[in-house]
Amino acid sequence: MKITQLDTPALIVDLDILEQNLSGMQKRINQLGLALRPHTKAHKIPALAHMQIAAGAIGVCTSKLGEAEVMVEGGVNDVLITTPIAGETKTKRLVDLCLNHPNTTIRQVIDHAYHVDIIGKYASQNGIEIGLLVEVESGQERCGVNADQALIELINHIKTTEGVRYDGIQAYSGHLQLIKGYEKRQRAAHDAVDSLFTFIETALKPQGLAPKIISGAGTGTYQAHSAHAYTEVQAGSYLFMDSTYTAIGDENNEDTNRQFSSALSVLSTVISHPSSGRAVVDAGMKSLSIDLGMPKVREHSDTVTYKCGGDEHGILLIEQGKSPYEIGQVISLIPSHCDTTLHNFDVLNAVRDGEVIHQWRIQGRGRSD
Repeated sequence: MKITQLDTPALIVDLDILEQNLSGMQKRINQLGLALRPHTKAHKIPALAHMQIAAGAIGVCTSKLGEAEVMVEGGVNDVLITTPIAGETKTKRLVDLCLNHPNTTIRQVIDHAYHVDIIGKYASQNGIEIGLLVEVESGQERCGVNADQALIELINHIKTTEGVRYDGIQAYSGHLQLIKGYEKRQRAAHDAVDSLFTFIETALKPQGLAPKIISGAGTGTYQAHSAHAYTEVQAGSYLFMDSTYTAIGDENNEDTNRQFSSALSVLSTVISHPSSGRAVVDAGMKSLSIDLGMPKVREHSDTVTYKCGGDEHGILLIEQGKSPYEIGQVISLIPSHCDTTLHNFDVLNAVRDGEVIHQWRIQGRGRSD
């Protein structure tokens, strides 16, 4: 299929750019002496997870149990669920997933004795052991136990509970990923976890509680921890590089991150052109996530600005007298947030040289369960 045959709105990814981003991040992580565990909430597609693993990733992350089910059932054999679960229904599903895939490594992040007790109970009843990572508060003030006596007690509770295993720590500062300015962002990421790593050295190691795995960091902060003993990096957005991540800067440019390139786009058709300064396209909030701001117009971005026009419409504001558009013309929009934009589509069209090479079903769409 030619790309011109796609109806709009359509979600596309440039395969050449995606492959460059994929290999580029793996090379950078290898140079840092770390392991890459990409976060698949960015793409939600097992086929892309397999591409990341083939390039050198040790496994993947998922935010939710439902996403983990998609990845495991899609043949991914090493998955870390980065959000705690609660309740008998979820816990039984986790245990069933492990039982049904005995050759797959499935680990669960927790931050309370409740999680240890309920997971241990159902796992031990079924004769299995599930590896746990303890989430430590790293400045985001979301989930996580403080790096103090409470962390020691929770680790010891895991170690004395049947059916679970202490595998390590998660320390992820998601709130710092999009700080603009490379030095400012790296410094904030370093400082957010520095006390944790001091605690590991001075309190956990002397008691024989040193974590085997320390998982965290992301696309914006993976370079920040040369002084910290992270073992794996959870970067995800590098694969697509939405417009928000592109604007955070890198070590060579304060305004633009050129380490990776924008691979993801939404194709949209101009359906109305009421004035020389305004055109309307068929991609609104049901196509483009705007939680991190408006998308960028890939072509003519210096003279055209996208404005939300509601659920079904986008409005292009054009500098007077400079309209490059005609009704029926297809344009390309770079989303501001890749994770939530993929949530709006059933299919991701992979394109190379104007041809649609793959049409990947976004299997993790809607799996916030």
